Amino acid sequence: MNPRQLLIATACLFATAVFAKDDDLDFLFEDTAPEQTSQAPADAPPAEPQPEAGTQPSADEPQPETSAASETDEPIIPDVVPVAPLREEPQPTVVAAPPRRQIEEIVVTAQKTEQSLQDVPLSVTALSGDFIKNTGAADLTDVAAYVPNVRVDTDDPGSPQVFIRGFGTNTFNPSFESSVGFVQDEVFFGRGGYFTESMFDIDRIEVLRGPQGTLFGKNTIAGVFNVTSAGPTEEFSGDARYTTGSYGDRRIEVGMGGMLTDWAGIRVSMLDRKSDGQLYNTYLNRDEEKLDQRAERLKLKLYASDSVDMELTVVDSDTSIAFWPYQLYKLDAGSLAYLRTFDPEVEDQPNDLTSMDTVGYLNKGSTTAGLKTSWAMGDLGGIQDFESVLVVGISQFYIDQLNDLDVSPSDIARLDSHEDHDQRTVELRFTGHSDGLFGLGDRLEFVSGLYYFDSDYAINAKVIAGQDLGSYAVTGDALELISGTSFGGLFGGISLPGLPLLGTITSPLVGDDYYGFDYTQGITAYAAFGQFTWYLNDHWAITPGIRLNRESKDVFAQGGGHCRTEALETCIMQALVQGNPYDYPNLRRNESDISPKFVLQYYWNDDLNFYTSYARGYKSGGFNAISFTGEDIEYEPETAQTYELGMKGKFFDSTLSLNTTLYRTEFDNLQVLAFNGFFFDVSNAASAYSQGLEADFMWLTPFEPLSISGSLGILDARYKGYDSAPAPYGSAQDTQDLSGKRIAFAPSKTATLTPTLSLPLFAGLVTQLSVDVLYQGDQYTDTDLDPNTYVDDYTMYSARISLSDEQGLWAVTFGGSNLTDRRVLNQVTDATFFPGTYFAQLGGGRQLFGSISINW
Repeated sequence: MNPRQLLIATACLFATAVFAKDDDLDFLFEDTAPEQTSQAPADAPPAEPQPEAGTQPSADEPQPETSAASETDEPIIPDVVPVAPLREEPQPTVVAAPPRRQIEEIVVTAQKTEQSLQDVPLSVTALSGDFIKNTGAADLTDVAAYVPNVRVDTDDPGSPQVFIRGFGTNTFNPSFESSVGFVQDEVFFGRGGYFTESMFDIDRIEVLRGPQGTLFGKNTIAGVFNVTSAGPTEEFSGDARYTTGSYGDRRIEVGMGGMLTDWAGIRVSMLDRKSDGQLYNTYLNRDEEKLDQRAERLKLKLYASDSVDMELTVVDSDTSIAFWPYQLYKLDAGSLAYLRTFDPEVEDQPNDLTSMDTVGYLNKGSTTAGLKTSWAMGDLGGIQDFESVLVVGISQFYIDQLNDLDVSPSDIARLDSHEDHDQRTVELRFTGHSDGLFGLGDRLEFVSGLYYFDSDYAINAKVIAGQDLGSYAVTGDALELISGTSFGGLFGGISLPGLPLLGTITSPLVGDDYYGFDYTQGITAYAAFGQFTWYLNDHWAITPGIRLNRESKDVFAQGGGHCRTEALETCIMQALVQGNPYDYPNLRRNESDISPKFVLQYYWNDDLNFYTSYARGYKSGGFNAISFTGEDIEYEPETAQTYELGMKGKFFDSTLSLNTTLYRTEFDNLQVLAFNGFFFDVSNAASAYSQGLEADFMWLTPFEPLSISGSLGILDARYKGYDSAPAPYGSAQDTQDLSGKRIAFAPSKTATLTPTLSLPLFAGLVTQLSVDVLYQGDQYTDTDLDPNTYVDDYTMYSARISLSDEQGLWAVTFGGSNLTDRRVLNQVTDATFFPGTYFAQLGGGRQLFGSISINW
């Protein structure tokens, strides 16, 4: 018998064992069949009635014995196919069907309890850690490309910009708290800079859209990034991955651990990442995006008893970057002539070259410890599976940076800034369920709790005069900046070779001249929250929820010029920035808020449900941390109301999943940054709205090796009323009416499409090929909607191919992003010191990578 026949015969035997009754298989294990006689026991039940004429007995009913069996005591041999013929002549009708492909269930904690993604009645996109690794994503900017209506810019790691549905916060002014919350391993982090901390050993990332103020932290008015890192597994296991790519990219990521005993487990992981980046400084001959990032995480899992378990997470991260990833854009003739006296190769078109004289840097890092204690109390009165969870977190975060504030080869000014943030959080929550509410309905599930947040933040920053300030002071740009009137430049478009010498001569006179800020802020916030889901019957459920917030801020703010001639009030830098000294030692704000939500959900069946919801969000007000005048430094809180109508379903025997959401969000007192000619002021816009659609799908196609996933975002985000918005520099008016105009960073459409082909090869090898089509709609990249900051829509393509073994113990992957090398502007903002000019940040070009991963 050949191997193929043996395999088929084995499958036939297995199918026979599955579908036959136990009694029918006795002959396989007995020497002889059991004796059967016609004599029934004395206590036997009466004989079964015979079926009526013309009817057939049911296949499930016991069949009457034959007359031959009733007239003899000879044993009856079952009428079966002998074993040997079965092996030689297999019957195809008894071969077991292959297991049916189905989309795996995705479990998320978007409502503070583990749920299937399909059952969560809000717009959520969940990405697994494997997906993140396979796409080569290095940070949340890369991840956001696959999430509809989400934008993350981390070009400035100290001040990332995160937008959901067009709303977010430019955290370049550190007094602004992010409108999009960041939660990792159940700890909420109160500074936007945490978004750019090391991302490694991730289990999943959940992006929750819309106000999430009921259950998550504080100031989550636009949504939440909920990140969960990998924890100890039941069996000891580990994985390691080495990636190398274009522009000196190198990434080593390792994680390993498991249960050491039946009551203790551990997982340790680390990241070592380096990159040269694409932006090259021709003046200093160095890479301006050179990055060195290291991080370690330790997770301990302890089972203190059968009902109490604890998880301790400690993570440390440090990042060092050669810093200021900007280029000058659209210089006028006078500015270009001035700068070319320092560097004849100065350019004003976005490319991969810049020219700056300052050896800038950004060093940032954090140390965080979180302890989660879960106590399963069991049944408590009418409450079943009652559980309490206590999450305590502490974290320290810092940023030290030195920037070339003029982004040029002339040493006009530098920004020297140092930030420190300490926070302490406590969350106590309770979960459980009962059989309805007051005896009504089928089931009730609830989560409720208390939340505490306390933080101390400090920033000390200086705008320091450079040694070329003397030569700059006689340019038309300087006169225009001080007076607000254009003079065309004292030297016009003439390039004077001796001009840098003027700065050198006057440098001793300028001396140590700077305008400085000193700002400290203490925040204390309390909240009580709760929601319950009441399943009225098999089809209908409602989920009301509410959060009560109380927050206080205590602020010390001080600013002013410092120089040798300070007594004469003639500090050069203070005059350039049009600053005034101020001192506010006891600023204070107290705020309260009530944020409700309500969800109505209808389950068509186990695979399809619909929901409609209302949620209110809130983001606290505050004070401008970087003000040059001390005027109008206080800004008010913003609020939002969101309405959603959604559908989540699985179709075609769970081979297709489709989630869609229609929404509308209305904002009041929108917090914005407005350029004042030199820097950014904080203020409140009147009102705005965002409306549109999000959809994502996964399809296991009838062609088994092929699966397709994708997403679509449609976004219409506009100001409802904003008649005193800042006008683009050089406009006839200082303000403009943006009512009805689009909001910046709000592309009208985003879409992704990822077909993946998995094919078995030979010798137990498997290959997988994936292609990403990533579309981004047109958008403005500055709040004043200056036409020069407009970016057209574009499509980028990525691809990767991997070879692995069937068990997934190892894999080799090659891939690339932006394969057509499409170059687009990520952001364009007004430049300091050169009125009418811009700072541009160019998106990355084509990047190729290769990786080796092992699992054990």
